[in-house]
Amino acid sequence: MGSQEDRAIREHAQSLMKIGQLADAERLLTEHSGKRKSDHEALALLAQIVLMQQDFPRAESLLMQALRSNRKRADYHALLAEMLATTGRHREAIARYDQSLKVQSGYDAAIAGKAEVYLRMGNPAKSLEVVSRGPDTPVTAVPRARALLRENRLTEAIDLTRLHLPALKAKGDVQRGLWFVLGQACERGARFDEAFDAYTSANALSACGWTPEVDRQRHSVLKEAFSAEALPTLPKTDCKDDRPIFIVGLPRCGSTLTEQIIDAHPDAHGVGEVETLHNIVISMQSKLGTRLPWPDLLQEINEVSLASIGQIYLNELTKLAPKARRVVDKNLGNFLHIGLITLLFPKARIIHCTRDSMDLGLSCWAMKFSPGTYPWTSDLYSIGQACTLTASLMEYWKGVVDIPILEVQYESLVADLDGGVRRVLDFCGLDFDERCLRYWQNTRTVLTLSSDQVRQPIYTSSVGRHAAWGDRLADLRRGLTATTLP
Repeated sequence: MGSQEDRAIREHAQSLMKIGQLADAERLLTEHSGKRKSDHEALALLAQIVLMQQDFPRAESLLMQALRSNRKRADYHALLAEMLATTGRHREAIARYDQSLKVQSGYDAAIAGKAEVYLRMGNPAKSLEVVSRGPDTPVTAVPRARALLRENRLTEAIDLTRLHLPALKAKGDVQRGLWFVLGQACERGARFDEAFDAYTSANALSACGWTPEVDRQRHSVLKEAFSAEALPTLPKTDCKDDRPIFIVGLPRCGSTLTEQIIDAHPDAHGVGEVETLHNIVISMQSKLGTRLPWPDLLQEINEVSLASIGQIYLNELTKLAPKARRVVDKNLGNFLHIGLITLLFPKARIIHCTRDSMDLGLSCWAMKFSPGTYPWTSDLYSIGQACTLTASLMEYWKGVVDIPILEVQYESLVADLDGGVRRVLDFCGLDFDERCLRYWQNTRTVLTLSSDQVRQPIYTSSVGRHAAWGDRLADLRRGLTATTLP
């Protein structure tokens, strides 16, 4: 295989990434890299995918391999710096961005990345200082505008983004970043028509044609497999481990706030949005040696096999939080696996975070998610459908499973923090601790898009956010009421 074939495989992987098929792109590049260890560009591209999946140790390993092959690639240094920043290793990230700039002076991606690190550290003034030393490009305009927004310099942020938009020669992710910052600045300035147009343009760049049929079918299959009649007949472990606490729901529902509150307790630890349970489900077919797909394979499983599978998850918890009495898994997609959780961990607890559907839908639509992460968030009508489908499945679980599920409504939590914290801690089997009321002082690294919000005391400004938008959100309202449920 020569360089031309290598390039063709990388281009194929990139095309898969653009349409959100990260798993397929990962498989392609993993197989290719195993055969062509000298293709450092494939290693770096694979690291980019793995970084999106938040497998940080593997991303770091892949990037170090790529750099050993070619240390003069400024983009490799910058991608490694991005990984370091994402995991809270801010000083290391800045040093690595500086290394990237030594290789390529004025490299706008490294300048922008370094500026973003200072924003993560709560220093917008330093962020502006960094970008002021570099070229004025669409890439550097994104953190510059975000820093201006952080300093409440709305007009300057709007003017800057409009100067660069539509930025047709920039990568799609940069275009999206500019449109989203413009939308945020216009919304904060009560310029809702302009904000609507900006958010619409941002989401159009990541639209992937999501339809609810696949989710409807998936939910229907789960309801059949874990029906009230079927559940008593399924094997179940006698696991006595009461560490697992699963936080489930939809993005922008207050889940990061809830996890941060629990993590502030000395006997608890939040491990973030780990993929452990999801990966277990994916691998169950091969581990059991069956041709039956999930969840049909439950017909061929017994208590011993189930306990062995559950131990894989518990071992991961021990590795991530060896001393914690309670460990919080905040992978929101685990709402699909509540039936399995019931079988694996009878002593587990589930917290279902909810929020006013209109506020949640608007917040999702106005947020820059990684491509392919939540494909339904690029369209208001689809967001409404996804909200209704998820709510329906959660109501179903609450009616059939026998493990405790606590609903934590965002609006109630911010209105009465003391009462909400006590209720959550009591549910988790933890004594009240004053530190949980001062959750924003917690120094843990938060990897979600809500990291800025949980670094400040409780606020209520997000409650009722949708009201000012009026009929502009008509498609969201229609989506919330139009879904035909399974």
